[in-house]
Amino acid sequence: MKFINSIVNYLWKIPRKILYNIHKINLRKQIRFSEVSIISQNCIGGVIYSLIGQEFLSPTINMFIEDDNFIKLINNLEYYMSLPPKPLIDNFIDPINKSIKYPKICIDDIEICCLHYKNCKDAIDAWERRKKRINFNKIFVIANSWNMHEDKNKVELICRNSKYKTICFTYNKYDYDNCIQLTGKQWTLDERMIVRPNITDFKPYSAVRYFENYINIAEILNEYE
Repeated sequence: MKFINSIVNYLWKIPRKILYNIHKINLRKQIRFSEVSIISQNCIGGVIYSLIGQEFLSPTINMFIEDDNFIKLINNLEYYMSLPPKPLIDNFIDPINKSIKYPKICIDDIEICCLHYKNCKDAIDAWERRKKRINFNKIFVIANSWNMHEDKNKVELICRNSKYKTICFTYNKYDYDNCIQLTGKQWTLDERMIVRPNITDFKPYSAVRYFENYINIAEILNEYE
């Protein structure tokens, strides 16, 4: 069965690429407004910018920020963006899954996990370059419950107290209007309590990513017009 699935996935690559390009073109035609800075708790912000073909107007690209670190960042965004990041550790090893390694940087009292960077220097250089592009008048926050370890109090702090337009993807059900629960039997939590499949993954045999089933990107961005 695995062999068959591998063959099917291989054969699907070319048509998916074609359909994905068509999807991107159609989506970009719908977006009337740009210059929105997406402050995201995980990699979804960078995926959205790539999908809509716009410059990264946020430093939170290819990183994830857990628990109180993200809450502090959102509650005092201009303060943290005024400070230079510092290297914390070049090769942090995840205590649960030791095959996962990444650098960590810090800004004052918050830690940032730079999952897709080789070292702290690369992560800091990217952060400093992109933070200069932030549009503080047009901030859109994307959080998630699993990077807050399904802590209801932390989810509430993000969903109720953020002064910016905010949505929060959740694994469990939370009674806040801006929470978006992932529905369906395909969703699980791995040993690190991270949702699987990743919401930025493509749906099986589709040119659309999972999160696009739950939010209309063009509609959200056009609200900032």
